[in-house]
Amino acid sequence: MTTTRSSSTPAKLVLRCSRCGDRVAPPALACPRCPDALLRSDYRESRFRPLDRQDIFRFSEWLPPEVVIDTPVGPVVYDGERLARHLGLRHLAVAFSGYAPELGAHNPTGTFKDFEALPTLLHLREAGVDAIVLASAGSTGRAFAYAATLLAFRTYIVVPETALEAVWLPIPPSDAVRLVVLDGSGDYSSAIEAAGAISSAFSIVSEGGARNVARRDGMGTALLEYARTFGALPAHYVQAVGSGTGGIAAWEASARLIASGSFQGPLPHLHLVQNAPFAPIHDAWSAGAETLLPADSSDEARRIAEIRAPVLANRRPPYALAGGVREALRATGGRTYAATNEEIVAAQRLFEDLEGVSIGPEAGAALCGLEQGLGRGWIHRDDPILLHVTGNGDALLRRDFSLCRVDPWLRITSAEDVRGDRRLERRFAA
Repeated sequence: MTTTRSSSTPAKLVLRCSRCGDRVAPPALACPRCPDALLRSDYRESRFRPLDRQDIFRFSEWLPPEVVIDTPVGPVVYDGERLARHLGLRHLAVAFSGYAPELGAHNPTGTFKDFEALPTLLHLREAGVDAIVLASAGSTGRAFAYAATLLAFRTYIVVPETALEAVWLPIPPSDAVRLVVLDGSGDYSSAIEAAGAISSAFSIVSEGGARNVARRDGMGTALLEYARTFGALPAHYVQAVGSGTGGIAAWEASARLIASGSFQGPLPHLHLVQNAPFAPIHDAWSAGAETLLPADSSDEARRIAEIRAPVLANRRPPYALAGGVREALRATGGRTYAATNEEIVAAQRLFEDLEGVSIGPEAGAALCGLEQGLGRGWIHRDDPILLHVTGNGDALLRRDFSLCRVDPWLRITSAEDVRGDRRLERRFAA
């Protein structure tokens, strides 16, 4: 099923600068006056009115695309009774945003990145965009490759070579997916730089990352599903983060729910978890810093190579931007944590033993954060809590599907390969 609005209907949303409040037409990524600020969605529909659907477009009124399509993508929230009992909690809900049909979760790439990709490509297609470029450490690339195949939307996905094996699909990829691999690299930041070079050199629209409101509003649907299911907001929201965009999304969704008049505050406290020894958000927040702490690039690379959850390795998260991670933590009375590899492995085993489903290391990190928050008294055992399990890998998908590898479309060694080779113009234009 596909539906669109009448041409006479007022625009579904405008964007507002989180610093100056100016209105900007979508799908802009930044305010002309405030480049150091995120834009936010201001929807025509201010009421919380979930539709009678089973997928992410249950919350279509608060997602940028005008088009609604049928999709298996969607948030699932359930009462985590066994895990709650083990931890001594009264009210623990689990947002399971992977693939586990036993739990009603059918996200086709096993990650909450599916919530970002489909709304983004639909929104950009409606705006007349015919191709985008983005960087990924693996899971984002899978999700955008799936959405690009589904929508026949040309999408250039830049990944470090170490992430290549993580880019697979439960369906054969289409020619719309253009996978660019950085040979010999394990650095997500290098992929970001190369994606920027491709955007600049060949005039291909950048997907935008944290600046993309379609991405953030898609991620925020997990919080919306909690509100729909339980009729209230949680006191605490726990998630593992790399860029921190998921935390920003939960903050924005909570504020929108309170502004709708259907829910009372306060805002849920954000509890954002990273994988030690690479935890730039945790390090900056713990130090009370206004910006990320200075770091040596070689030392960062060493620490990134040591972590179990590489999807959490973002060297330049939107920490200090207006509307960014630091502001979200301040507004919600939030906390940050760092989980070791050993703690993450133990948390993954615990979740599988109690809930019967395996989870990815990033979700294991989130559970570590919940345990640390309880141990430090930052989360009370009687409080309503939402634990966001943002992915569970490929074991169940491999059980149910023949997974298809996405082959490289182009191999380069750095952003300089793009900047210095005009012979690529014809290839990127095709």
